[in-house]
Amino acid sequence: MKKLKPYIYTSSIVLGIFIVLFLIKGIYPFGNNSLIWGDMHDQITAFYYHFYDSVFSNKSLLIDFTTSGGVNFFGIFAYYLISPLTLLVLLFPRTDIYLVISIIIVLKFILSSITCLYFLRCYYKNMPSILSTLLAIIYAFSGYSLMMYQITPWMDIVYMFPLVMIGLKKLLDNEKPTFYIVTITLCLIFSFYLSAMLLIFIFLVSLIYLFVYKDKEERKKIITSLGLSTLLSGLMASFVIIPSYLQISVSYRMGFKMHELINSRLGPITDKLCMMMFGAIVYIGIFYLIKNKKKHKQFLKFYIPTLILLFIPLIVEPVNKVWHFGSYASFPYRFGFITTFLLIIGAAHYFDTIKVNISKKLIDTNGIISIIITLITSIIIFIVTLKYKNQFQTVIYQLTLSRNRKLIIIAAALFILTLVSSYIIYKLNKKPTKLSLILISIISIVFITTNANIYIGMDKYEKELMNQYEILNDISKDYKKDDIFRIKNDVYELVMNNGMVTKFHNLDHFTSLTDKNNIEALKKLGFASMWVKTYSRGSNIFIDTILANKYFITDKEYTNPYYKLVKKYKDVNFYQLKDNISYGFIINKNDTIFDKKNSFEIANSIYHNTIKSKGNIFEIVGDFDLTNIKIAGEKYGLNVYEIIDENYPSYFEKEVEVTGKKEVYLEITSNLDNTKNRILNDAFNLYINGKLFIKDAFMEPHNGVLYLGTFEDETIEIKLETLKDVKFDTLYVGMMNPDKYEEFVKKYYTNTEVKFNENTISVKVNNNSKKSKILFLPITYSDSYKATNNNKNVEIIKLYDNYVGIKLTSGMNDIKLTYTPKGLIPFTILSIITLIVTILLLKTDLYTKIIENKIINNPIYYLYLFLYIAFIFIIYFLLIVCFFISFIKYIMI
Repeated sequence: MKKLKPYIYTSSIVLGIFIVLFLIKGIYPFGNNSLIWGDMHDQITAFYYHFYDSVFSNKSLLIDFTTSGGVNFFGIFAYYLISPLTLLVLLFPRTDIYLVISIIIVLKFILSSITCLYFLRCYYKNMPSILSTLLAIIYAFSGYSLMMYQITPWMDIVYMFPLVMIGLKKLLDNEKPTFYIVTITLCLIFSFYLSAMLLIFIFLVSLIYLFVYKDKEERKKIITSLGLSTLLSGLMASFVIIPSYLQISVSYRMGFKMHELINSRLGPITDKLCMMMFGAIVYIGIFYLIKNKKKHKQFLKFYIPTLILLFIPLIVEPVNKVWHFGSYASFPYRFGFITTFLLIIGAAHYFDTIKVNISKKLIDTNGIISIIITLITSIIIFIVTLKYKNQFQTVIYQLTLSRNRKLIIIAAALFILTLVSSYIIYKLNKKPTKLSLILISIISIVFITTNANIYIGMDKYEKELMNQYEILNDISKDYKKDDIFRIKNDVYELVMNNGMVTKFHNLDHFTSLTDKNNIEALKKLGFASMWVKTYSRGSNIFIDTILANKYFITDKEYTNPYYKLVKKYKDVNFYQLKDNISYGFIINKNDTIFDKKNSFEIANSIYHNTIKSKGNIFEIVGDFDLTNIKIAGEKYGLNVYEIIDENYPSYFEKEVEVTGKKEVYLEITSNLDNTKNRILNDAFNLYINGKLFIKDAFMEPHNGVLYLGTFEDETIEIKLETLKDVKFDTLYVGMMNPDKYEEFVKKYYTNTEVKFNENTISVKVNNNSKKSKILFLPITYSDSYKATNNNKNVEIIKLYDNYVGIKLTSGMNDIKLTYTPKGLIPFTILSIITLIVTILLLKTDLYTKIIENKIINNPIYYLYLFLYIAFIFIIYFLLIVCFFISFIKYIMI
């Protein structure tokens, strides 16, 4: 029990901080708020709902059919949810999942403090207990953890990292590699992305350690052991790594672009440096470690080079991006937890050599001064953070402090205050006293708690964020089993993966693994999209019908005559199409969409391929007049339009003659590449007949096709007022013929019986024609599907570049589509085989024989040296040189 006390004290303090915050903020279980925000709100929380449904209903961990036409959920699960703590959601009601996640995050913070303390107590046994506890709490609440906890799987690596370091040290000290293999394998399973950065660190730090502490012959054997152990770990985790990588490889993540990499300069340096503003006592320890360099000479030979390799990316952005495999979005320095832990180790190494003066009176003159300093420092920290809390949360909610210099100065000043105060208290006595360490701990805990009060749960946005989940949970209660039709969402900033919460299918989707082809296809069809987000808003009612968008939710009144209001959920209106639509259609032939100029052409093509009509369902109008605008040329394959005189209103304008009754839509497209889509953001005000129709008409959530209304026998004037120079290649008006649409819906209704069960789609449809026909299903195509028709294997056709098609036989067709992620089965088998081989190697003397074999360890050792030198030369030396050249050019220009 005595050995457990430090862990009980440490975890109790961490838990106590959270209890105080949860009580103040009314966070579950002390209220109906949650600490979710950022990516945890936008994408991750919804994944927990699908995981829950995969256990308790007919959903599958392999695929999610509710989202964007069907997405590979195994990759999402592997990227975001593989953690033992995920299982906790299964103990609570489904409606409380968005609240329960707060408890999961608290447990991850507690585990981070416990594993850090375990490392410190393993290797720094002489360090005062109060300091080891404080350092462990500082690790748990570091700037990295407070900012990054919203990406929940990264916190699993934060609490696993100290254990990995124990395993690595054992291996590098020529002990059994079992602990290293187990911890690295678990890390690769929990978050292979962050673990890849962890492996870069291990690759870099191991050679430094071996050169400082081991002779040449030992190095060879240990390097072989390190390589073999890491390989075995990677193979055991390959059932997660490979299928997930295959999914990422076709996603819309930013690619490696050398020009952008070299010219990155400092990047968001303030955001990176802010992660290092934590734990004043850590920097005091490092200061004295370096000051007493003679006493710690050997350790510093290892420590300083390692620290340099980790701190260079803070300043040199190109090197930082290489650690992130070429690029990243919003979250720089994702391996910052490694630097945090390394700083703590440096402080611990010094504190392990000090002795606390326990014979001195508890309170004397120095003690009184220290208490006054502690009180003043704590009060200042409390008042300042409370005063500027809302301002901090506003900029942090936008994922960066860089936009507000004043707040950066305040944050830095508060950290410096804690550093100076802690240093004075520490130095008031020749030897640190128990009181001085307690007071320094108080300052640290106050600083941690006030910072956590800013980052843990976004109070300013809490009501709005919680309201969204309450609405989605209410909608889910009205979901009828086996309803396969989709909700179209027009509620601004509603949770993107809302289908996983409501159980209704939809096209909205947000995850880093979103399929690039699917995003581009939906964009081509007129739907809004940005970065790795696909929205169901936009497009036109004909495409909506084809893609089974039967329902429509909006926080505004919707005047489209084809919809009727069904129900209100708080401030959200739930509409439904008045006519029945079919899920899927029988078409005559396939076509491509990427060679079409706009979504209206695509609609006409689908219309012709379904009914063989000569007439179009859409009349298309282009050739806008340019007022006070010139075409400046082409860039990125786009027309570049420049405003001639910024003091004079500039327009793209068109008078459109509407004959008969028409639904009118406007489409403007820049580029299918969503990273370039933002060119149109905040670029226009839209006027209809001289009246402002939409301000900032094509901002992020509304950058697809816009519905202008239903007009009859009139001329309408459409004006796009330009607010800045813009680049785009498409600007069209589409007018849909309501009579042809209504005829299509009624006459060409296809009676499909479709059921989704786990990873299988069952479809029954009768083909009355003797001619060859194709069943179009509004399901995103993937080569991970296998299909049968009437129990015979059949080919799956890629329809319209993105959707599933099956050739029909005459009569009844009983179709089954089964989804299994690519690579899952073979690499699961490989993982099992590797596990068995690893156990055999470690239980026998085979492992030792392999690493001691000079025929094996000699070439491995020299290969490691070659790769190491190449990495340092290319990534650190050449990129740093390029960085300075780019930086100098930037300053001179």
